[in-house]
Amino acid sequence: MSFLPGLAASGRMSRRAVAKVMLAGTAFVRMHLPAAAQEDVMARIRAMPLRERVARMFMVPVTGVSLGDSDAAMLRDLRPGGVILVGENFGTPEEVRALVVAIHATNPELPPLVALDQEGGIVSRIGDDPAPDAPTMGTLPLDEIARLARRRAEMLAGYGFDVNFAPVADVAFSSDSVMAGRAFGSDPEQVAADVVAYLQGAAGSGVRHCVKHFPGHGRVAVDSHEALPTLTVDEATWWEADALPFRAAVDAGVPMVMLGHLAATMWGDLPASLSPRAVEALRDDLGFSGVIVTDDLGMGALSGWGALEVVDLAVAAGVDLLLYVIADEEPAALVDHLVARVEQGVVAEERIDASVARVMALS
Repeated sequence: MSFLPGLAASGRMSRRAVAKVMLAGTAFVRMHLPAAAQEDVMARIRAMPLRERVARMFMVPVTGVSLGDSDAAMLRDLRPGGVILVGENFGTPEEVRALVVAIHATNPELPPLVALDQEGGIVSRIGDDPAPDAPTMGTLPLDEIARLARRRAEMLAGYGFDVNFAPVADVAFSSDSVMAGRAFGSDPEQVAADVVAYLQGAAGSGVRHCVKHFPGHGRVAVDSHEALPTLTVDEATWWEADALPFRAAVDAGVPMVMLGHLAATMWGDLPASLSPRAVEALRDDLGFSGVIVTDDLGMGALSGWGALEVVDLAVAAGVDLLLYVIADEEPAALVDHLVARVEQGVVAEERIDASVARVMALS
């Protein structure tokens, strides 16, 4: 089901209008690789053992401000696609840089992507961030948003980070929105323009950015860290409002989109992070060809599903990168479960390879 035919008739921000707020001459890296590069990536993937390929679909946590022996051994053995650093991993600037270097060194040939959430304000991991939070940035001119985003991205690049799960593309429609303290604002057109400006500023820094939390947490008051929110909105309204900043980000070439843990009634009962319909909307309706990553699969919103069932549902939905901050199972058990599914013929190797190719295109 495509919403594209109705786009031209919409009174909201069109693709042409979004393009007008983009800084002239800014080039974004899109996920459409030249044919030769695609063949090289696929050749590398086919040369990997199945378990290593599967592991590239997982982003896993480590403990402490330095890389301990057990975590180092896990990363060397598993070779995951990425590592997420959270609050407990952040010590002094020197310790953060050393931790990132140590994580990369566990797989010199194809280092894991090291990621964090540095939105500014409520969600901050690094204290010396030169940029403010999104609500503050949302009051500034677009060129100032781009400048501040560039400074933040350069700061993160200096620490060695590969991925920042920002900016937030949710629209905080009311003061009781769970995203009221994290979103650029309450107007979809303004948020769309701010998101594009932010991505423009960060482009070329070497840090890949990710808009979140598709299809949009802005209408809900329930925190998905604790429970599963329900998004009740008709499809036409969602397309013209909630989806607008995500559409703008995709048109601007954003390389990653994060799926949120909320049940959108227009797509059924499953959380968007586990929903084939959510992935279909991203791929077919928004035309997104980059990496689709989940929010943390250990959050309270998914407490109704077992850890291995979550893996099955996310892979069946078409997710590329499964993100874990908290997990009821060890990373190796999660990977081995998916390996078994492939060996049993439940999941096709081609399905794994397609996601791995997208993730590797970020490296």
